[in-house]
Amino acid sequence: MSTASPRVALVTGAASGIGLAIATQLAKDGFVTVMLDRSASITSIAADVAGQTHAIVCDVADETAIHAAVEAVDARYGRCDVLVNNAGIHPKREGGKFLIEQIPMAQWQEVMAVNLTSAFVFCQRVMPLMRRHRWGRIINISSRGGRTASPVASAHYAATKAGLIGFTRIAALEGAVDGITANCVAPGPIESAMTAGSSPEVRAAFARSVPLGRYGDPEEIASAVSYLAGDGSSFITGAIFDINGGTYMP
Repeated sequence: MSTASPRVALVTGAASGIGLAIATQLAKDGFVTVMLDRSASITSIAADVAGQTHAIVCDVADETAIHAAVEAVDARYGRCDVLVNNAGIHPKREGGKFLIEQIPMAQWQEVMAVNLTSAFVFCQRVMPLMRRHRWGRIINISSRGGRTASPVASAHYAATKAGLIGFTRIAALEGAVDGITANCVAPGPIESAMTAGSSPEVRAAFARSVPLGRYGDPEEIASAVSYLAGDGSSFITGAIFDINGGTYMP
């Protein structure tokens, strides 16, 4: 990385699973890595990550909290070069999915706020910082459930993850003039707290459906994000990286 000052990466939902793996990898890559999570444990977790890290407790469902977090990053570093919108929730019903008619409106709105609206608000606030340096990488974590019908995805989760893909394409178009790329990573079954919420029966059945015969590791998602966050991906924008063990092959 050959900039006058280290580039800054902001990762949401960074206290565990895919988000923690991404933040750990970006810190290893030499980014100043700002780790956001609604859990207060993010402070001690970030302290254990090798590299230059900074923790911010932030509920991404709260627009005011997002504004404050980005302002804090700008005040401290004067830049934000990489934005990874990873925070996401997928409520379960007795270890399985909610059918459409079972989803309460409050739950629908919460999933929308965390999984989709937060990405919009973060991009609104961070893209001007990227334009300042005429360089940026936006990486949105979608899902196989946003790419194709999934037997384990509830409607609100699938809708937000599909929405992220459409949103990413517009961000790619609008950011291109200033050297900002925007891409999606769409994981399939990955070992994480979210997938652990499924019942053992659902997990076993899903694993059997994977051509590679297993759940993926968070670090395998982090490797793709690392590539998209770097200079080597400068001609890739508006793309979707499907990392799912072969469960979806478009």
